[in-house]
Amino acid sequence: MPTDERYLERIAGLAPQLKEVLAKLKAEWSPEVVPVTLVGTALAEALVEHFNRLPNSTIHSVFELCEQALENGSAQERAALSTGFLESLQHADSTKAFDFRSVIGFLGPKSREHCSAMDRFWRATTTGL
Repeated sequence: MPTDERYLERIAGLAPQLKEVLAKLKAEWSPEVVPVTLVGTALAEALVEHFNRLPNSTIHSVFELCEQALENGSAQERAALSTGFLESLQHADSTKAFDFRSVIGFLGPKSREHCSAMDRFWRATTTGL
């Protein structure tokens, strides 16, 4: 992963479960660079899998970093966290694998705006939006 993808690395560093998924991806893709959207998707999947075991402070930090990345991150980071991360959480909600309402209170304005736009685009209804 390029060194300018600092938000993804920081999010992964917030919990061992997230860090582990990033390490596995890097090992699987080595020596190639892991596509950042795939990193975002993998982090979302790990968050869904371990959500009930993560402290609220960690969840808060994940979404705070997501919001910062959507505002200040590179184009790749913004794509990874909007298309990879947030949309994966919405998809998990649509398949009933995750209740999106559990993260609504953590979403910042940019994250919420993106998720609402995706609902409009797909003519979907994410729980809680």
